[in-house]
Amino acid sequence: MRHALSQRACERGFGLVSVLVAMVLIAVAAVALSSSSAFMASLQTDASERATAAAIAIGYMEDVKMRRPTDLASEEPVRVNGTGAPDVGGAFVRSITVEREESVPDALRVTVAVDYPAGFGRTRTVELVTVIDRGGG
Repeated sequence: MRHALSQRACERGFGLVSVLVAMVLIAVAAVALSSSSAFMASLQTDASERATAAAIAIGYMEDVKMRRPTDLASEEPVRVNGTGAPDVGGAFVRSITVEREESVPDALRVTVAVDYPAGFGRTRTVELVTVIDRGGG
């Protein structure tokens, strides 16, 4: 008789502990999926912002190359929008640094830097560097 009762206890189905363990495992999996989705969305946004910053830097560097070498000078950082136009509320900050290039006689090293917003409140920078001959000798 005792054997029959213990056999029935095994046939009743899932116990409360089994259900709780299953719920915890499902909750952990759901949290992992949602956090990875948020991380992937952050990476995608970061890549988009970096591409925009690179386009701004390339466009401005081309503008700088069109100037006369004697007119080149460093500029203070300027806030710009996604097209590179000056904008007080722009998300990007563009700057240019012009200095003598020591390794090349009579040349200037020009650096265009664009700061862009990265995920989680960080700021990153895209830099382009070129050497321009001043044509002085």
